[in-house]
Amino acid sequence: MKASFENIIDQLKRNEFHPVYFLMGEEPLYIDKISQYIENEIIDEANRDFNQVVFYAKDTTPEEVVASAKEFPFGVDRRVVLVKEAQNWKEIDPIIKYAENPQPSTILAICHKYGKVDAKKLKPFDTNGIIFESQGVKTWNLGSWVEKCAQEHHFSIDQKATNLLAEHIGNDLSRIDNEFSKLQIILPENSRITSDIIEKHIGINKQYNLYELQDALASHDEVRAYKIILAFCSNIKSNPLVRTIDNLFYFYKSLLNYHLSAEKDLENLKLIFGANKSPQMLRRQAGIAAKYPVVSLIKIIHTLQEFDARSKGINNSLSEEELYKELIYRILH
Repeated sequence: MKASFENIIDQLKRNEFHPVYFLMGEEPLYIDKISQYIENEIIDEANRDFNQVVFYAKDTTPEEVVASAKEFPFGVDRRVVLVKEAQNWKEIDPIIKYAENPQPSTILAICHKYGKVDAKKLKPFDTNGIIFESQGVKTWNLGSWVEKCAQEHHFSIDQKATNLLAEHIGNDLSRIDNEFSKLQIILPENSRITSDIIEKHIGINKQYNLYELQDALASHDEVRAYKIILAFCSNIKSNPLVRTIDNLFYFYKSLLNYHLSAEKDLENLKLIFGANKSPQMLRRQAGIAAKYPVVSLIKIIHTLQEFDARSKGINNSLSEEELYKELIYRILH
């Protein structure tokens, strides 16, 4: 059967196990979390030598994994066989055949990252075990996800710090989760994460980031906008143009959606600008939108689409740094 991340973890914590798990999808974070739980929590450390095997697909074959899964546990009730990086296998038919009649005393977990296998092929896992598809978070929901991740690490986080993480790191959920794990070593439990903490311990400059760029462009502060862009250009690897374009596209699209929305009450503002934003932030965003004529927003969005294509090599002969500067000039003028 198909199951969510939360349901799988809850079942594992209650010692409700299935003989086969197929964990797949574009987002590696949740696959890693499930596999780490299976690896570290099911078999006591003292019994792992004889009852737990961790394979890496590039170093083994499906046939070897099946042979290990068919072995019986020694001195305990179950055996764990975990396969990491299964996307490196070209053929998994032996694994599929094993899942048709799995060993009841074995937990076999297959981790297939950065893609998925046709559901029809995985029917034995659907019948006798668990299929999990790990999906990423859409850009417009990333702020809410950052807040939830902070809470899972026993922190609270303010709006500006949320924006800094979401807009600087983007959809790299594993990195965001890892940054909160690092902060757990440094900060007391239940600390409130601020932009100062983000700058000090994670190294994201609170003056030169995507949130501040949005603010500079919205207020037509040309000097500040170019200072931010020059900072981005000095470290282009950490501030790729394609990510900035994506961020600005959703920013200006939300301003256009404000004009196109018939209802502008608080609940609708959440739908337009993001449910994670505070009422104060939502009203501020609405105020920014109201200052832009619809025709200007449409032109900016078309400009961003043009530069998205150019940043990918279409009709472009400029460097990434030069494209950055031209894009900001076009948006401001």
